[in-house]
Amino acid sequence: MVEIKSVRAKKLLENLKFVLTTPVSGMRKYPSEQFKVQVLLEWDQKNVKNLSFFGELEDFEKIILESMAHLLVGKNATLLETLSARECEAFLRDRNSELALAGMSENIEKQFKSFFLWLRSWPAYVEGHVYRFSSEKGPFKTYKLVDKIKELKAFLNSPEILTLYGNYARPELMDVEDLTVYIQAPYESSEEKSLFEELHVLGVEAFQEENLNFIPEV
Repeated sequence: MVEIKSVRAKKLLENLKFVLTTPVSGMRKYPSEQFKVQVLLEWDQKNVKNLSFFGELEDFEKIILESMAHLLVGKNATLLETLSARECEAFLRDRNSELALAGMSENIEKQFKSFFLWLRSWPAYVEGHVYRFSSEKGPFKTYKLVDKIKELKAFLNSPEILTLYGNYARPELMDVEDLTVYIQAPYESSEEKSLFEELHVLGVEAFQEENLNFIPEV
């Protein structure tokens, strides 16, 4: 059992800013049965604008996530590449030599390591390029799989799609089978479903394929 020892950690736990009591639109579920958490990561160009969490969390998990947000929000996104649970614990200490959280096992550290790796794959802010499909190689349906993936990723990274989804998690390509495209995107609220419908319409227009089908993966 992990014990919260530092005064700083206890105070943060009493005044959580980034660990929410209710989920918000745009959150993505972390794919784990052991660590049930939803996340919203928002960008301001290449900086982390906001990082919010919601889920079935123990107090020590809440405080690690809270410290993570304090370390990242307002900072360059590259900091996410090296962040660890130990760094979050060190941020919570009252004194450098005294642990803020006692009893963190190797399994807990592995759990957070996996979570941080997953979070690093969140669609980062990129400067999009206007997308135009070229039919020089023939119709989209005749493209090889690798070429379909390349074109779809360029489409999803275009300014039109970045603008469409705004502060929502940007759609990510998951798989392609012939003209069926599986896309990870917010798809719970009526607004999110409307966004996905518009995304589909734009895809049909961009690739000039009326049988192109987008399937949401949530």
